[in-house]
Amino acid sequence: MSAKTSLITGANSGIGYATAEGLASQGHHIIMVCRDAKRGAAAQQAIIQQTGNTKVDLLIADLSSAKDIARLAQQVKERYHKLDVLINNAGGLFSRYETNDEGFELTFAVNYLAPFLLTRLLLPKLQEAGAGRIVNVASIMQAKQFDPEEAAHPAASAYRSMQAYKLAKTAVLMLTYRMAGELSGSGVTVNALHPGVIYTPQSARTAPAFARPLMKLFMQSPQQGARTSIYLATSDEVSGATGKFYKSMKIAPTVPIASNVDKQNELHEKSMQWMAAYLNEHPS
Repeated sequence: MSAKTSLITGANSGIGYATAEGLASQGHHIIMVCRDAKRGAAAQQAIIQQTGNTKVDLLIADLSSAKDIARLAQQVKERYHKLDVLINNAGGLFSRYETNDEGFELTFAVNYLAPFLLTRLLLPKLQEAGAGRIVNVASIMQAKQFDPEEAAHPAASAYRSMQAYKLAKTAVLMLTYRMAGELSGSGVTVNALHPGVIYTPQSARTAPAFARPLMKLFMQSPQQGARTSIYLATSDEVSGATGKFYKSMKIAPTVPIASNVDKQNELHEKSMQWMAAYLNEHPS
């Protein structure tokens, strides 16, 4: 029986690193996707040393760039005959308004458009695996209302970082629910999760210096945050589960707008149009 092949984005630190390490310790063939080659290589070596699993590969990609995501997907298609697990873990919260090379607001681009495009491009590899699992790291931070154009191209003057984050993570839930329906009966499952409130160097930087020691006391570790991702990637308990949102390894509710089929379809159609140049299929 061949080892499962699992790809994790944002795998050089925090929850992504802990997820990659946890799956490597279970014998998975790991594909780490990282933005920084030096930090990625250091994380790769650390996981190999910690787990004794030498099947830990590193691919470099900037997930804010659709062009780079398409290049990444092509590398995966060429190098691997199947993909059992895709964990869309990479994300970001940006304090000021920025756009990526394609003109999309950066929070939306990294947290939503990257999982959308990478998943669509790697779907054939997941289908070839027979029982592929797609795991999307979302959040309990969710928006009550949602408009795709406003989420993708907000007015710079009205930009609020937490609202942008909520919109992007709500879009991830819509992606999860819609794709689960699309792939029903195919053997490929799609689920989302909230990892918890996690202490990482990145999260610490957003707080005043005096509060940082307290943060470490009251927030979860990346290892704790990775538990639900690993559970959804490996557990027999959820082998047939799809279109669900999990918190602490249990199904949890989400905002009503995320389950609105019309909004899901509107977002999907817009996303197909936005990413048409990078997809191997025509916009639907």
